[in-house]
Amino acid sequence: MKYLSLFLIFVCLGCETIIEINPPEYTPEPVATSFFSPDSVWSVTLHSSLGINAKGDTSTEYITDASVRIMDGSNMIEALNYVGNGEYRANKGRLPASSTKYTLHVDLPGATSIQATSTAPPPVPFSDYSIEKVGEGGFRDDTIYRLKAVFKDEPNPNFYQIGIYQYVATDIDSLYYRKSVNELHPGWACGYVAAAETEIDIEDRGTTGCGDLDPIVVTDRNFDGGTYPWSATVEVSERGGRSELLLVLSSLSEEYFEYQRTLEHNLFLDPLLDEPINVYSNVTGGLGVFAGYTNTSVILPLPE
Repeated sequence: MKYLSLFLIFVCLGCETIIEINPPEYTPEPVATSFFSPDSVWSVTLHSSLGINAKGDTSTEYITDASVRIMDGSNMIEALNYVGNGEYRANKGRLPASSTKYTLHVDLPGATSIQATSTAPPPVPFSDYSIEKVGEGGFRDDTIYRLKAVFKDEPNPNFYQIGIYQYVATDIDSLYYRKSVNELHPGWACGYVAAAETEIDIEDRGTTGCGDLDPIVVTDRNFDGGTYPWSATVEVSERGGRSELLLVLSSLSEEYFEYQRTLEHNLFLDPLLDEPINVYSNVTGGLGVFAGYTNTSVILPLPE
């Protein structure tokens, strides 16, 4: 009986059942992507969505024969022309205005159309800002500076991102590079997900710091309608760079914030603990995002 049982076990282990699963047929949808600000020319990228089993060159999915318009109510602001790689761009160079509700209209072959609406928030100027030397850095010729800034938040929900950049010239190019920060002022978070989900008391200790790839973000639920201070320290090397820093405060539309939050959630989720979520879309009749933002920038010369 013992040997018979072992024989049956080996027979069962040798059995293999193959179940073929045919995924449902996927119908592609048009996808529009556009981020606009008062200092950018109108630009929209269009392509068709791909199913989970799609393979090959995704550039074949670019939509090249659409009619793309930017509308302000019933008035057409811009007609965009195709320039390649799925991108449509305005030729006139007319820039978006802040505080204006724009609607993206896209007409596709076959009488299909999609649209989306967003606004670039009004600029939020700094009422005060400063920079001071506070110590030596970890390497020779590196210096630690403390930056402080104050701005006035308007009532209603608002979303902000702030960045510190240094202009660096190399043998290859010259660019503004985002700097890592430390001793970040309370209320700010490293990333959109943390800013949206973490209730932070602005009187508590601030974040230790954010890397040069982490967006520094805050929502105004802790200081709605009030004057808000911001501060952080940054380590600067003056080798190959200008003796100044660029401080940029971005006022984000809710569409911009929600798209980045959901995208960030899925990019960095823990597959054992977190569930993926749908990436935010405000496009009617398709997928994608049409979102505005506005930058306020100041140059901070490094003190002697």
